[in-house]
Amino acid sequence: MIRSLLHVGMIVPDLEVGRAFYELFGLQARASGNDLVFRCQGRDQDQIRLMQGPRKKLAYTSLGTNQAGMAALTSSLRQAGVAIQGAPFDVPFGGIWFQDPHGDWLNVQVAEPAPASTETLPPEINAHGRYRRVGLRACSVETRHKKAKPLRLGHLIKFSPDVPRSVQFYTQVLGMKVSDQAGDVIAFLRGAAGGDHHMVAFAKSTHTGLHHVSFEVADLDEIEIGAQTLLRAGYRDAFGLGRHIGGSNYFHYIRDPWGSLAEYFWDIDVIPEDDSDWQPLVADSPKDVIAVWAASPPPEDFILNFEEA
Repeated sequence: MIRSLLHVGMIVPDLEVGRAFYELFGLQARASGNDLVFRCQGRDQDQIRLMQGPRKKLAYTSLGTNQAGMAALTSSLRQAGVAIQGAPFDVPFGGIWFQDPHGDWLNVQVAEPAPASTETLPPEINAHGRYRRVGLRACSVETRHKKAKPLRLGHLIKFSPDVPRSVQFYTQVLGMKVSDQAGDVIAFLRGAAGGDHHMVAFAKSTHTGLHHVSFEVADLDEIEIGAQTLLRAGYRDAFGLGRHIGGSNYFHYIRDPWGSLAEYFWDIDVIPEDDSDWQPLVADSPKDVIAVWAASPPPEDFILNFEEA
């Protein structure tokens, strides 16, 4: 049923503080009514919507499906006793609205993700036995002036007070699939039609909230150039550079102005719709999925929920 992640809505106490952070992160802002929305350069799709409110809060997650998926989803919601409700926010798009078992709002639209821009893709990587970049320099003095240009919103991790219950709802009612998990502490879910290793993941906390949003960039340079740009501006480092086990992607996380995380990633596992060969990792500890290596261990507050209950 659920096939794609469209965008994430957040309530924040200061839109201009959010603008400063996400523009420096590499996104492009525009006004949408009373809200600010952010897109990736060259991509015709909202990725983040910031709405004014008294305190930072994950407002909703917008997901995509096709016509057949929407018909199956509405039937599944009805059978599960989940009410389809009116839009809880003043937004300029349609679709259906409902809440998950912990009260988090979900919006589902019949929509396909917009294609990401290919203008910023780097020269091909030379690897042993695959030397295809010949006569072309990949890194020069000019690389130091390069900017991170996120290609797309890849995934988000949400906090959940009951990870198994969240997994049950998102798989059995929304049709998503588990890619990897570690006990009742963290679980990674992909879309029904395959694709990225995870579109949504859940991390255990006392209450719901946003752990991080994650944007794909073109290469490892852009991960670190983006992260170092934010650090020089005074934003707080969180975790990275490193490489995850759950998803295999390279990463670097930076704290946003309200304590949640924004991640740059590159090179994530992709699982086909016919996923018979994929063996989900069932780990005992989150340490077994967090990183195979990292520049430093994850800080103690890496899994802390900064949103108020």
